Amino acid sequence: MSVQNYKRKGRQIRFLRWVARVWSIIVLIFTITLLVSTAMESGAESLHLTYWLLLGLWCFSTLGLAAAWRWELIGAIIAVTALISREMVYLYLSGQVLVDFGMVWLPILFPAALYILVWVLERRSIAAQKPRTPHEVYE
Repeated sequence: MSVQNYKRKGRQIRFLRWVARVWSIIVLIFTITLLVSTAMESGAESLHLTYWLLLGLWCFSTLGLAAAWRWELIGAIIAVTALISREMVYLYLSGQVLVDFGMVWLPILFPAALYILVWVLERRSIAAQKPRTPHEVYE
């Protein structure tokens, strides 16, 4: 690969990383707003435990996106695992599947997938830059 291709790949990786980060910031702001408004509304009446568990797991998946700023693969895995756990908790507690789970999954799944993609592309780029020994070239 030429130097031009390495630079272009590096720009692509940086672009995808920043798209995921900006999307994560938007989701984080929305999560904080949702959490504060829910806490203010619940002052008068007690909300059901299931609601708090679902909200807590969604907040945990958002924290996974925040962790992905530093550790892309680990943060993305945390985010996706928390979403899956959220659906499993709801299925266990209510015996039903949430019909509108896409509304909850899409804002978190998209940047998590981008973080995983960036991690894979960066590892491939690093592996391609390593010098190869003559023995590896002929195999």
